Amino acid sequence: MINIEELSITFSTFHGKVHVLDKVSLSVNRREILAIVGESGSGKSVTAYSILGLLDKNAEISNGHIYFDEEDLTKLSPNKIQKYRGKRIGMVFQEPMSALHPTMRIGDQLVNVIKRHRKLSKKDAYPIMLDMLKDVHFDNPEDIAKKYPHQLSGGMRQRIVIALAMSGQPELLIADEPTTALDVTIQAEILNLIKELVQKHNTAVLLITHDLGVVKEVGDRVCVMYGGNIMESGSVDQIFESPRHPYTKALLSALPNHVDRSERLQEITGEIPDLKNRPEGCIFYSRCSEGKSTCTEKAPACMQVSEAHHVYCWEVHS
Repeated sequence: MINIEELSITFSTFHGKVHVLDKVSLSVNRREILAIVGESGSGKSVTAYSILGLLDKNAEISNGHIYFDEEDLTKLSPNKIQKYRGKRIGMVFQEPMSALHPTMRIGDQLVNVIKRHRKLSKKDAYPIMLDMLKDVHFDNPEDIAKKYPHQLSGGMRQRIVIALAMSGQPELLIADEPTTALDVTIQAEILNLIKELVQKHNTAVLLITHDLGVVKEVGDRVCVMYGGNIMESGSVDQIFESPRHPYTKALLSALPNHVDRSERLQEITGEIPDLKNRPEGCIFYSRCSEGKSTCTEKAPACMQVSEAHHVYCWEVHS
């Protein structure tokens, strides 16, 4: 459905250009949940926002393409890409309170979105709005429709945001950290809801998260990002059971061990390199426990370990 090819993005700042993404390539298939995982600053959200042209004005796509059903979104004018937003590609933002209008009732917000994307009257949009609220597990949609965002809990607001994103019947749903700041029980409800929507509406999902537990719960495939590069990609089983990149291994080692709580958590020492002056070689070299001289000379090429399992690491090549 969507195919990103060697996407590079830079941000112009007072201190020079910051190379945020460097030749990122990934794809999302229909009815698939692709999870992009990595620590803060790895380029996950920038990758997602670039699909809908939601980057800041100081951002520039310096290389690459984003194909959605063979249409290159990077070549579209703001007016033309607007036709994709909400209608064919839905977006769930990180903070639901900032995504909802604070002075509008929930029902009015949903009806407005449905009217816009489905070209319906307010009268025809109203019952669809109630059905959308039922789809996101509200047993009392008429009551919820009358409420304002501040009258709902965080988990309820997140379900409303998902309903808004699905109101245009999109083929692709981009979910940027949809469970941030939610407790474990509500987080599980949101993840189960996303899986249900994939099955019911045949929607593909691009899930942005830093939580490996979320990835294991709902993902079909995983892309591990670091410093604006993809380090490793594969199925959930391949990534969790047979990780090959040192960064992926380090992330998994940092997960808490619920069996032995006395065991000290592993940490990834060091910091992400300055993206204004990206190193010539592997971006992870300065923090890698398996690095060698080759890693400093040239960025690693893609290595296919097995079907659908790819790694960008010179150690795997050797």
